[in-house]
Amino acid sequence: MIAFLLMLAAVIAGAELWSLHRSLDGVEYDVHPSKAVAEPGEILQLVTVITNRKRRFVPFIRLNENVPEEMSAAGPLGIEDATARRAALRSTAYMMPRQRLTRRTDFSIPRRGRYLFLGATLEGGDFMGLSTTPRRVELYRELVILPRSADAEDVRQLMGGWMGDRSVNRFIMEDPVLTLGFRDYTGREPMKQISWTQTARLDRLTVRCQDHTVERTVTVMLNTHTFAFGTYGHQMLEAAFSLCRGVCEALEDQRIPYALITNARCLGAADGFGEVGDGLGAAHLAAVLEGLGRADYDSRDTLEDLFDRALSRANLGRGHIFITPVRNDLRPDLLEKLRAATGEAALSLAAADYADREPERRSA
Repeated sequence: MIAFLLMLAAVIAGAELWSLHRSLDGVEYDVHPSKAVAEPGEILQLVTVITNRKRRFVPFIRLNENVPEEMSAAGPLGIEDATARRAALRSTAYMMPRQRLTRRTDFSIPRRGRYLFLGATLEGGDFMGLSTTPRRVELYRELVILPRSADAEDVRQLMGGWMGDRSVNRFIMEDPVLTLGFRDYTGREPMKQISWTQTARLDRLTVRCQDHTVERTVTVMLNTHTFAFGTYGHQMLEAAFSLCRGVCEALEDQRIPYALITNARCLGAADGFGEVGDGLGAAHLAAVLEGLGRADYDSRDTLEDLFDRALSRANLGRGHIFITPVRNDLRPDLLEKLRAATGEAALSLAAADYADREPERRSA
């Protein structure tokens, strides 16, 4: 009897010792949000997959999933890292042999930005249930929350008649030969290209610059190198991102091709973002909006650098919409250079003006 008890104790001790070090062997973990890009406050699912590849029962697994602090979920959230602003989504499970367990947790994130899901800490229970063995699983999953779109009526009011003028130029002109602008006569142009009205006005021979079936393109310039700072600066930058989205959506509605250039620093963008070329359509708008979602509150270069890039792409007839957080960011000298290069004054929009309209619109 004693020999049997000693043998049983040895078996139990061996199983306990083995489970202390091997309780999580063959257990795999993965996680990803149900969408890579989403709207603020949109209900998503965090898909957690745990796989037991062994032919043995795993009686207890505790999951502490490393999630963004801003995440609101149905499950309980604890503090993972207060300094890094990380939270832990906690749950428990048991695994049958060769089982794959998939859990879907509803969650939402209310604010624009780029959010990371960095894996989890798994704790496997020992044979006797007296202690747990932790194992860290490092993952890197992204979720980009887009900026909220500015109210369409506010965008129309801020843009005034600029959008209407451009639509008229593009769609209503009956003559298929469009005048892009004017330049000095060099002696090589035919006489019929001379604009006698501009010649009389400028007191020098001037010719029309024309093109057939020309597209009236627009460059949207988003500046984040601002005089606004601190909490107010962050609020105005968020308003600028929303206003930029509203403007791009308005151009999409009018079917006016547009490009975006910005000095915003966009986290996780391999090329640093910086610009999206001329285009239209859902894929083009999606590229623009994802860049706006990834932007943080720092700038990759200065306001002067942003205008230099715009000037290098400027041509006669190209429109420009300059979006910046506050009126103090406006530089008349830089805007004049742009007007001289294109023959058209840029439309300047300050996000603070849009933000001032928001309380009025909500109370209306």
